[in-house]
Amino acid sequence: MEPDYESPLAPEPRMTSPAPLWVWILVVALGALTVYAGYTALSARQLYLEGETARLDLSQQRDRLKANVADLARQIEQANKSRDDVESALKQQRANTEAATAQIGDLQKQVGDLQQKTGEAERARDAAVAGAAATEASAKEAALREVTTLKTQLAATQKKLNQALADLKREREQVSPAPVGPPPAGPPGP
Repeated sequence: MEPDYESPLAPEPRMTSPAPLWVWILVVALGALTVYAGYTALSARQLYLEGETARLDLSQQRDRLKANVADLARQIEQANKSRDDVESALKQQRANTEAATAQIGDLQKQVGDLQQKTGEAERARDAAVAGAAATEASAKEAALREVTTLKTQLAATQKKLNQALADLKREREQVSPAPVGPPPAGPPGP
């Protein structure tokens, strides 16, 4: 056989036929598919990030709304309590007003009765003044007689008292000859 000598230099380029068209179409289609998949992945990631941001915003808003709802519930509770207090105060005020109205009615009735009695008393007084002028003289005379009688009775009673004190003093002197204390003062004279 014959030895095959190949030159150590670069081999000569061989002429090969270009790749068939379907291979190039396949490569281009795969490239387009890769670009489309990358674009879709980037769009999906962008949508995911936007969704996460929206979810975080909604979560914060939900927490804020929960806090607002709790605050509003507390305010409603306080408002209800205040309303109940106002209603009870209003009921009490109405009861007080009704009681005051009843008292005013009673007082007006009493004032009317007193005015009527005052009119009757004034008429009676006028009649009494007219009658008093006539009876005044006789009343003075009767009063003077009564005073004179009372003075006479007082003098007689005073005399009896002095006599009784003197008798008591004598009896004491007879019972105990030595007086222990100062002698009793005599009764005042008439």
